[in-house]
Amino acid sequence: MDLRRYFSSAEPKKTGQDEEGTGKERPTTKRKSYDKSDYEAKRKRSFLVSRTKEFLWLEYDKVNNMMFCRVCREFPSISESTSAFVTGTSNFRKDPIRTHEKSLHHKKCIGAQSAASVPEQTPIAKTILKINQAQQEVLKKLFRTAYYVAKSELPLAKFSSLCKLQKANGLDLGSTYLNDHACIEFIGAIAQTSRDQIEKEIQESRFLSILADGSTDTGIIEQELVHVRYVRDNGDISTYMIKCQPVKSVNAAGILEAIDEAVNTMGIREDTWKKKVVCANFDGAAVMMGEKKGVAGRLKQRIPHIITIHCVAHKLELAVLDSVKGCEYLVKFEDTLKTIFKMYYYSPKKRRELTEISELLNEKMPHFSGLKSTRWLPSRLRCLKAVEKNYTPTVVHMENMAEGSDVKAEDAAKAKGVVQEMKTEKFLRFLHFMLDYSTILSKCFESTTSRLLSLKTKPGEYQKTLDTKFTANQDGSICYCGTQLTKSQRPARRGEGTDKDTFGAEIQKIIDNTVKYMDNRFKNLHENPLSCFKVFDPSTLPYPREELANYGDEEVDYLVTHFACSLDAEEKEKIPQEWMDLKVWLAERRGRKVDCLYRDLLSENPEHLSHILLLVKLMLTLSPSTAICERGFSCMNRVKTTHRTSLHPETLNDCMQLSINGETVESFCPDKSIRFWMFSGKGSRHLDHKTPTRTKSSEMEGNAQEEKADKGDAMPSTSSGIFSSETSVEISDSVSDTD
Repeated sequence: MDLRRYFSSAEPKKTGQDEEGTGKERPTTKRKSYDKSDYEAKRKRSFLVSRTKEFLWLEYDKVNNMMFCRVCREFPSISESTSAFVTGTSNFRKDPIRTHEKSLHHKKCIGAQSAASVPEQTPIAKTILKINQAQQEVLKKLFRTAYYVAKSELPLAKFSSLCKLQKANGLDLGSTYLNDHACIEFIGAIAQTSRDQIEKEIQESRFLSILADGSTDTGIIEQELVHVRYVRDNGDISTYMIKCQPVKSVNAAGILEAIDEAVNTMGIREDTWKKKVVCANFDGAAVMMGEKKGVAGRLKQRIPHIITIHCVAHKLELAVLDSVKGCEYLVKFEDTLKTIFKMYYYSPKKRRELTEISELLNEKMPHFSGLKSTRWLPSRLRCLKAVEKNYTPTVVHMENMAEGSDVKAEDAAKAKGVVQEMKTEKFLRFLHFMLDYSTILSKCFESTTSRLLSLKTKPGEYQKTLDTKFTANQDGSICYCGTQLTKSQRPARRGEGTDKDTFGAEIQKIIDNTVKYMDNRFKNLHENPLSCFKVFDPSTLPYPREELANYGDEEVDYLVTHFACSLDAEEKEKIPQEWMDLKVWLAERRGRKVDCLYRDLLSENPEHLSHILLLVKLMLTLSPSTAICERGFSCMNRVKTTHRTSLHPETLNDCMQLSINGETVESFCPDKSIRFWMFSGKGSRHLDHKTPTRTKSSEMEGNAQEEKADKGDAMPSTSSGIFSSETSVEISDSVSDTD
């Protein structure tokens, strides 16, 4: 036998060569290389039921052919939401199961489960028993202080200063956990206990609505603010912020992924989406409301029965902006208002001069806000009221600026143009008309269009008071509140008529355009399924019994069919039967307010109406506006200022949740948060840790070292070690604070 073939350096034999001298050629065979990845890809594994006995937390979903961790799903606030054993996996190998069992998040969930089953045997319970009453009071004070910092949207560094202030006032706050790092831990524990309570209510609620809007924070990070709306068992409607989620990519897929990550933290998973989520409320951006590739279109592919609603406040603002484009003078009128506000908002000197003139005329000066504050209709209404109440001082000040010698030429020219426009009768009539117009739109009743159309034939409340403020002089001129008005600067063109005639024609055009664009923007409210909920309005119920008997039957049947995925077989059968009883009950209470009526009914929850009330809950869950998201962004800008651009996303989310969802500081009880904080620590909590004190010997060594340093000998003596005693004391102090 030739031994050379066993060595790599040996020359390989040619195919068919006689190896042992037998005269026969060796058969040529080519050995295949073993690739484990190919083997795993081709092999189809099945779930072994016996593993549920070895791993008691493991469960198998036969419908979806996936296994998951039951304990981690039970505690979504502690578990890792992106873990395969939380979302579900079809990789049935044993190695991933063992890896998940050893993971930190899984161990925390197991500890939380044991704490819920036998709370007195948990480490937290044993630790709390060792805490005396004085230490508990110290922790309560520290937690209340941290809650005050988050609720008041103060910088986290203020926590240390507030602790020093309280200690100066005689309060005992101990010697540990007095820095901003401890404040972050306290706020995180408080926010987590708040999220646990909200998560419990979400799990118990039957239907959910998702509200989402996006904005960029001061750190130039795109954030998606997600809220959830639901109805409690007592009939109260709750809307809570669940997370301010950073967006990886600002497209429909990236935004939807951010929304998924946000709702996953509250236990709303894919199976819950299909059963509970019935409505999604966004702004009018194409990336959000796109029917095919937008977020709304992607949600409809996932949940066919979901109702996507364009925010009513955005729709109303867009309708008004569309109607303004058709009126030439209204554009000029708004430019004049913006010039007035811009002139006073950015100049303290002009504002001070205007205040002095107001005091001389015994008039109270309203606040001229910034330009961005006049976007929404209520803010625009406040702007118009400010100009109307402060008309005379503003005109007097503008005239002084136009004629003043110490005023810049640019400001003098602007003031002259503004005061010329303000002293015309047409400007005043438009001002009072816009006050009536904006008052109607800001309330947004169902009869808004009818109220607007009534302004074409009869004046509103502000227009009625206008004629009483006009006084005629002997020379034929007109005065308004002591200010003499001028005629229109441009002479009337042929066929135009007087200013009064053109004013009437222009306001009719504005009203017609507004009604037209509002009907176009809100036409989806008259389409199914939203229009079907109108039958639950007691004011629409007919009085004759014959008509009442069949009223709303088709609409209720349509709603049951549309939301069939969220209802079981018994509910589908019982809802049409109980609709007659609800109609009779509502007909007897036509005069009461709808919100109070249904809140009382849901809190009572009579047995003979228990199934039809599911549709009432679903109706109340629908969200019409994302205004709460806009207020959330205002909170985000107050918390994450230009001086705090590096604020951690989790800390930002905790502070925002306590500021928006939190209760008052006076009613806050820190007991649950303290228990959670004690349990969530990586190690033991050093509540009775004592700060080292300097002895006489250490002081003498420190003084000797200082004298040597002054003489130029900066190296410490061998007996004192690497650090001096004074340095070691400072290090101990810092460690005790950050422990």
